[in-house]
Parts: sequence; C-alpha cells; structure tokens
Amino acid sequence: MQFITKPTLGTAMVAGAAGTGVPFARVAGDEVYGRSSKLREACEKDRKGYVFAVPVNFTVTPPSGRKTTVAAVARLIPQMAWETRSCGRGCKGHRDYEWAWAATSSPRHWILIRRSLSDPADLAFYYCHAPEGRAVSLPVLIKVAGKRWPVEECFAHGKGQAGLDQHQVRLWHSFHRHTVLSMCAQALLAIAAARPAPPGSDPPTGTAGQPAAWRDTGKLPASADDRPPGDDPGLVKVSVPEARRLARLAATPMSRAARDLGCAWSRWRRRHQARARWHHYHARLTAARVT
Repeated sequence: MQFITKPTLGTAMVAGAAGTGVPFARVAGDEVYGRSSKLREACEKDRKGYVFAVPVNFTVTPPSGRKTTVAAVARLIPQMAWETRSCGRGCKGHRDYEWAWAATSSPRHWILIRRSLSDPADLAFYYCHAPEGRAVSLPVLIKVAGKRWPVEECFAHGKGQAGLDQHQVRLWHSFHRHTVLSMCAQALLAIAAARPAPPGSDPPTGTAGQPAAWRDTGKLPASADDRPPGDDPGLVKVSVPEARRLARLAATPMSRAARDLGCAWSRWRRRHQARARWHHYHARLTAARVT
C-alpha cells in the first residue's frame, strides 16, 4: 500500500473527472489544496476554474510585477472596495462577510479576500482562476467559495448520521459496499428532509406517518427595531439529523404516549432553533446599522 497525499488524490480526481466528461466548471478547496501548484496546473490544463483557499504567506505577483504575500495585498485595498455579501445560507441564516478582490499580473488570476463583519482583523484568502473566454465577477467567486460549506456539511452528515466513516477498510469489496449503503441511507434522509409539505397542510402535530419535512414557519426580523418573537417563534425546516431521529422514532416499536413524547421533543428542538435563528438575524441587522 502506498501513501498518497490529499493534493495528489485531488489532482487525480480532477483529471479523471475532466477526462471522462463529468460536467463541472469550477473547483473549490481549502488551504491543503490551495498550496498545491500541481492541482492548480491540472485545473488550468483542463480549462477548469478554481477558488482555492490559501495561507496568509501565499505569494502572488500583483500588476506591479513585484512578488508579495496575499496579506500585504489586503492592506492595500481601500475601504470603499469592500462589499458585504452572503456566501450562502448556514444553519443560522446567511453567512455574510465583507469581500474584496484584487488583480494579479495574470489576466486570468485574482486574489479573493474575505473579512469578518465583527472582527476586521479576521481575514481569509483565496487564489482564483477563470479560463480564457469565461466571464468572471466578484459574486461568482464568492458563490464558488461558499460552496465548500454545504459539501463539508454533507460529509459531516454522512459520518454522523449514516456511518460513512465507520469502516475498518480491510477489504475493497466490503469498503465499497459499506460506502454505497451509507450513501444510500444519507440520500434517503436528505430526500426526507427536502420533501415539501402537502399544499394547504399545517405543521406536524406529532401523528406518526406524517412527512418528516415540513415547510419552514420560523419568523425572521425585518429590521433591527423588531421585538423578539413571543411564545411561538415558528419551526425551522427539518434537517437531516432531525429526519433521522423522526425515522427512528417511526420505526421503533413503542407506545403511543412515548411516540407523542418523541414528536414533542422534535417540535421543541425546531422551535428552539427558530428562536436562535431569529436572534442571530437580529444581531446581524443591529451590527449592520451600527456600522
């Protein structure tokens, strides 16, 4: 057995996917992959864009032609160049940051910089590429950078809810079967969590056999002046972990009282999450008004 690094595996995966005609336009990755020049070269060779996170000491060549670090580039960006944008929805709402991008000596490469709203010293850096003939903009780069979060969440759900990583990997066939079954189980949970409520239906009351995922009825603040919700903040949409709990609840033999208690706990969790989300949104609106 031969040890292979993550960037080497990533390079082989990108080249293999591009060689077999898998449709994709861009690649995203963390600093482990952003440091790999071979992976970046493989993406560029196959005309694939990328948005790779890089460390603060990553060296780039700005239009001036003098090499410097991305951290030094960030200090040269004027305040008016920063834009507040969301890179996608998280468990507590939109993940809003301040973003800026800077050119390099290459017309197809850029530096994308993310800055925390609450802590301006908290910066993250991305090295970006777009093939020739393909338009690029700041919103596009931000969207690609934000795609890492749902992918990592998918892996976390697979490991935590479907046992994706609970295999000893002794034989290929057993590993392959375990992985396929775990992914099928996760797919069923994801489908259950994404299933919309029937038209005109009300949120679940705890009756066994109802669809696990219902519409999001949680309230959201419209401005920083809004008052907190009362006793009923609504319910958040059923998540993959919650769908697994409800599926286990429906499949386990128990009394009607015990089943109703389990459903009541599920509603309590979703109501508590809706209240927490409201306050998170309200804090973001308050901070935006102050700044």
